[in-house]
Amino acid sequence: MEITVSDLYDFKACPLRFKFMKIDKVCKEITSNDGVRESLQSVINYYYFYLKQGQQLPLSSLKEKFSSIWSGNLDLYDIYTGDKRNQRKKELEAIGMLNNFYMKQKYEPDLVIASNLDFRIPFGDNFFIKGNIPVIRETSAGIEIVVHKMGKHKYDEFWQKTDMGLTLMAMAYESMFKKEIDNIIVHSLHSGSVHYIHRKKEDYKRLTKTVRMVKESIEKKWLYPRETYACEKCPAKNLCMEWR
Repeated sequence: MEITVSDLYDFKACPLRFKFMKIDKVCKEITSNDGVRESLQSVINYYYFYLKQGQQLPLSSLKEKFSSIWSGNLDLYDIYTGDKRNQRKKELEAIGMLNNFYMKQKYEPDLVIASNLDFRIPFGDNFFIKGNIPVIRETSAGIEIVVHKMGKHKYDEFWQKTDMGLTLMAMAYESMFKKEIDNIIVHSLHSGSVHYIHRKKEDYKRLTKTVRMVKESIEKKWLYPRETYACEKCPAKNLCMEWR
């Protein structure tokens, strides 16, 4: 069995939604928040691809790229945006975050070693998690993984220590390059805050245990609903109400 990092988060958020979207495939839409995150990450990957080739794209090119994704011209994501008002609100939020990203890059662009680097990590027999490292850069402090967060929640010490995505990236880097990453840098594009995070081998234990429990739950079909206020904007809401 193989799942993505996004699947892992989806399962922890709501196992039943995971079932509808990933197993039954009866609901393919993603939430507007997920849509903003995926669209912006695609634009950031686009920026770093060209930066690694020695070309720094202007902000106008990034905005144009985002617009083509968000408006559906490229048909990359099926995004559940609700009404036009909410769609426009999310679009403006995304443009604001894109501005914040570019202002940090404009005069001191990253020295990119690799970007959008895919990985596939085994956990026991026949279970894999795949994902990618957004960007690896070289700095005076060493080699760093750089991650951009688009969420509004406060990225406090708890989240820094338990962020599964960062741990998977650290594990993947160590597997590929045979050494630990020097730093992981997290930029919150909403607040503008920057966090310096370290991962060591002892940090892998929590993730490994979590993945094993998720694997067991999927295999034994423990796919139950998890009701929260986030259900209001869930594209699988109607299916969930009919589940028995």
